[in-house]
Amino acid sequence: MQHSTGSFTNKDGLKIYTESWLPDREPTAVVMIVHGHAEHIGRYSHVAAALVKQGWAVYGLDHKGHGQSEGERAHYASVDEPVADLRQYFEQVQARHAGLPIAMLGHSMGSIISLMFTLKYQKDLAALVITGTATKGEDAYPKALIPVVRLLGTLAPRLRLNLGGDSSVLTTDPAVNQAFDDDPLVMHKPMSAGLGWVLIKAGREINQRAHELKLPLLIGHGEEDKLTPISGSYTVHKQAGSPDKKLITYPGMRHEVMNEPIRDQVLADIIGWLNDRLP
Repeated sequence: MQHSTGSFTNKDGLKIYTESWLPDREPTAVVMIVHGHAEHIGRYSHVAAALVKQGWAVYGLDHKGHGQSEGERAHYASVDEPVADLRQYFEQVQARHAGLPIAMLGHSMGSIISLMFTLKYQKDLAALVITGTATKGEDAYPKALIPVVRLLGTLAPRLRLNLGGDSSVLTTDPAVNQAFDDDPLVMHKPMSAGLGWVLIKAGREINQRAHELKLPLLIGHGEEDKLTPISGSYTVHKQAGSPDKKLITYPGMRHEVMNEPIRDQVLADIIGWLNDRLP
């Protein structure tokens, strides 16, 4: 496997950090990984390694304001911002591997970015895999709190909302959660009110437009996910217009199913599904 890092300058003049994992032979397909809120693409190296074993080239970036990319930490005025960066990188990858099918794998906030990307550029993707689908993240909080998030997200978007919870919501594996806490590339501040409202709005739009999804779609979710409730995955799966769609839920598992003790099973599910849709 050939692992490399790089960067590109986005349309706002910010340096966006990238990583790639390539098989030692010519790849037969491409998978782009889209990470979640506050984290970075380096947390997916084990996922990339598993995908590369199938002969696929794997690419990912640190979203603007995340990990080693420049920009205000984990704050967007619109989900169009990370989608635009992803599109810019996607076109670079597409040019490098002309003619190869490209699948996308998005987790949590990355599921929202991936879904919004897909709704805009669906014709360019061979398949979409999402985990910890965040289109109904608002279901994790009392309904009375949502108008407050909307107000603060509009009037004080950079205010950080401490809504409780710690890294134990991520997985049932204490070692993974501790590694997250100790990771200097993870942003450990609470989510901004502005980003919270941006993600709620994007989730609502995706749920309303899911019928437009026509490409092969795989959704995975931990049944004990308290961070992004499984209701989002149920909704997208039900509403998706894709004739080829599948939902897999994992009993007892939390938010990061690819980092749970059953990670090998989860990755086998993803790879097995993709193997039937990629060369």
